[in-house]
This record gives sequence, structure tokens and C-alpha cells, in this order.
Amino acid sequence: MLDAELHLQTLKVDYAPVGPLEMLATPPKRVLDVGCFCGGSGRWLKQRFPDCTVIGIEMLNKAAEIAAIDYDRVIAVPFEQVDFSDKDLLPCSFDAIIAADVLEHLYNPWKALGRLRPLLAPGGAIYLSLPNIRNLHIMTALATGEWRYMGAGILDITHIRFFTRAQAIEMLQQTGWDVCETRFNPDPRLVNSYTGKNLMK
Repeated sequence: MLDAELHLQTLKVDYAPVGPLEMLATPPKRVLDVGCFCGGSGRWLKQRFPDCTVIGIEMLNKAAEIAAIDYDRVIAVPFEQVDFSDKDLLPCSFDAIIAADVLEHLYNPWKALGRLRPLLAPGGAIYLSLPNIRNLHIMTALATGEWRYMGAGILDITHIRFFTRAQAIEMLQQTGWDVCETRFNPDPRLVNSYTGKNLMK
């Protein structure tokens, strides 16, 4: 399951994290999509904001090749290895940064968030999504002694870090970000079990 091609087998190549993308109220001019996979986010953005420039970073070569069809540029190396100045990713040059379901794959997401901050133009924002380990199905399985990695989902075998909503917000604050808005995408199996208030905790 730890094969490099795993996500090309287990995830939809046209997937776009619509939740965080819909939070972009103002048409962005230049977007950095960190961990762009096959480019679903960029295609969604360009359909809604045709004039925006989208640059992606993606470590999986085959996924990067697919994303490059629609992106203005894709940097096909692991995020930690990207030399921003060498790749023309200059300070204050992006008004939106997308990091959808990517920080949990990094050994040091705190450092990643710190590196990204200077890239934002004044008034810009980062839009990210993270899986919440505080999930009833995960906790129930753990109570019975099971912690089973999968090809995708909260226990994706390539996940390195795990967060609750509270710790995700704490990480952002520790790295100098102001959290202006949060939304949740409840597990469909749990929608009838909790109120929205409980799901947000």
C-alpha cells in the first residue's frame, strides 16, 4: 500500500476539494496549489475564475503530468525540496494558496506553513483542509484495539501527522496565521448522529 502510485489507484483524478475552494469570495489573480495531485482544484478554479493563474506543486510525476494539462505551471518535486526563489515563487506573489489534504502528509507541516506565509500578497489567504482524527468510527475501532491503515481516507497509510480541529487551529496560530473561518465536511456515516455544533468541536 505504500507504493508511490497508491493515490492514482485509490483517489479520483478529477477530485476537487470544493469546500475550501468555495471560500474564495474574490476572484484570485495568482494561486499556488500545494499538493495539487491531478489538478482538480486548478480546473475548478479556472472554470470559475478564467483569468487566474494557477501554479501547482506535486511530488507524484504522473499526477503532475495530468495537472500540467490545465495548470499554468506544475513543479514536480516534493514540497520540502522546492527552492521558492529558484522556481520564481516570490514573496507577496500569490493572493491565494491552496493546501487541500496535504499538510498531514508532511513530516513538518509547521515548517511548511511558515515557509508559505511570505508568499502571500497583502490581503491574501491560505485555504486548507485537514482530516479530523476525532471521528466516531476511528475512535470506536481504536477502543476495540484496531488502527487499520487504508488506501485513502482519515487513516490513509501515507498520512504522517494527525489532527483534531482544535490542534489544526493551534498549528495555524503557532505558525503566525489568523484563522478567519472554519467549515466542516462531516463523515456521511455520522450526519444523523451529531448536531453541527458537536461536529465542529
